[in-house]
Amino acid sequence: MDELSLLARSLPDAAPPSDEVFERARARLSTAMDQPVRTGRPRLIRGWTLAAAAATVAVITTVIALVSNLAVAPVPMLVPAGGNDALLSLADQVARLPDDTGAYWRRSVINNGLTRVRAGGKTFNVLYSAQTDLWQPRDPRDPVQLQTRQEFMRPATPADERAWRAAGSPEWVQRVCTPGTRAQDCKRLRLRTKPWGCVYTRAAKPGGVFGDRRLGEFTLADLAALPGDAAQLREKLHTYWEADRDGRLKSSFDEYLSWSTALLEMPVRPAVKAAALRLVAGLPTTKVSGPITDPLGRAGLAVAFVKSEGFFAEFGEDDEVAERYTTILDPWTGAVLATNASIAAESTEGLQKGTFMHYTAWASETGWTDDRPERPRDCKLGDRPIP
Repeated sequence: MDELSLLARSLPDAAPPSDEVFERARARLSTAMDQPVRTGRPRLIRGWTLAAAAATVAVITTVIALVSNLAVAPVPMLVPAGGNDALLSLADQVARLPDDTGAYWRRSVINNGLTRVRAGGKTFNVLYSAQTDLWQPRDPRDPVQLQTRQEFMRPATPADERAWRAAGSPEWVQRVCTPGTRAQDCKRLRLRTKPWGCVYTRAAKPGGVFGDRRLGEFTLADLAALPGDAAQLREKLHTYWEADRDGRLKSSFDEYLSWSTALLEMPVRPAVKAAALRLVAGLPTTKVSGPITDPLGRAGLAVAFVKSEGFFAEFGEDDEVAERYTTILDPWTGAVLATNASIAAESTEGLQKGTFMHYTAWASETGWTDDRPERPRDCKLGDRPIP
């Protein structure tokens, strides 16, 4: 499901990120296996470097409290060191978890990012947040519901808030852009503390194809039938790749296999998730970085499943900020805590090395539930079909 496109198209009054930024972030990750690491610093197309992924929603009051400090902080080692052996240990833990039950798979994520702004003679950072909430029914006769909402745009940290207040607490601020940026691409931004621009779609999808099609078209029944053994899972994925290799996927099986990490983001049994962890642990593209605190303050395990370094982004007037990408997993359950997390690999004006520049954080509400989605209040019903 292309929630990113739905979010961008459904909210015409929303602030950036732009489609260009979404596509650039997606493209540089999806083609990472084919690109050599750049030793120079080529300029990027200018645009907002913000949240680059898609998915679903969290309780905003909790988010505001937790994302005030975006800096990465070390946490105690929660799984054994030793390269990708950490994933094998995690797989052993996940395999022992009980199967989940429920009428709906709920996927809630928060897409956040930083940008640099100026007002009243002061320069500071603002944090932008958008949320998506997907309800996927086990019974395809039940409706699928997808809700997107802009949550806030506000000073990112207490220090940024002090600078904003010193500037007179303005409602409108000017984005700081790299020299030469066209005026229409460097617009003024409106700060907001309350949600706005809520749009939802709701409809039954006969056939029940799951929206995430990175590995092919799966129904929830297909996902439930995937084997919980790594070797058997590899063979099953090979059949899906064979069926589609001349179609949309158009990749070698090794490339396709590197994206089997998508199973960690899908409603699969713990045994299947454990098999996927064992499978990707043996891939040369997988690299465990170690313990990390995720953007919402949760202890996690940082893993790069494809090439994650050698990228550059814009921030303020600097269009050549080195960044690296990581996926953050829960070190006990293997649940995804954050994806497409961009971390500054160097410091620049207003940005310290190790800061999360943009990310998609998965909320604790994600998982199977017997609760059913209610039509959201104060939310516009969109006319676009659910992908």
